Amino acid sequence: MARSVYFAFDYADVVSFRANVVRNSWVMNKYKFKDSSIWEEAKEKGVNKIKELIDSSLKGTTVTCVLVGSGTYERRYVRYEIIKSFATKRGLLCVGINWIKDKTGNVKLWPGNNPFEYLKLQVSQDGSKIYFFEYNGGWIKYNDLPEVKNTHFSEKDFGKSYQLNTIFSSYSYDWQDGKSNLVHWVEEAALKMGK
Repeated sequence: MARSVYFAFDYADVVSFRANVVRNSWVMNKYKFKDSSIWEEAKEKGVNKIKELIDSSLKGTTVTCVLVGSGTYERRYVRYEIIKSFATKRGLLCVGINWIKDKTGNVKLWPGNNPFEYLKLQVSQDGSKIYFFEYNGGWIKYNDLPEVKNTHFSEKDFGKSYQLNTIFSSYSYDWQDGKSNLVHWVEEAALKMGK
């Protein structure tokens, strides 16, 4: 089944061409994609405008694929793209890209930190809401989208907390043959969210 995929990333990984390698691998497939480069030029327009652009770009997509470079986990709007994707029931996955050669032929020695490890959710005791938190030296309320109505979890999860890395999968584009497997990873992420 063809999927419409939204790519979230640190814009520095577009400049280095690492993100482009993954995005361009999809050109030859029947899949459509949108990505966060749409709001990079809108930074001067303010937080609400950027969030509106992200929300609009997510419409019609079924999966959000986070391309993980060295600074991705620190990016405010990558975190928003992840939380908003979860809140609107899109499949989610992370794909590490630090071992992809950049435009000068270099690779990075270490993987980037997984953004899913820096985001957590908690289902309210009565199960009516989901609250979101981000790690910044300690767990704090995620202010860009602090809560949503619970349409994800059943009674067995009421009152429980989960870091997103315990719910969603992460891969390495280079080490796990992303060129061949990305399509399968996206499909698994979509099916996991009932898409």
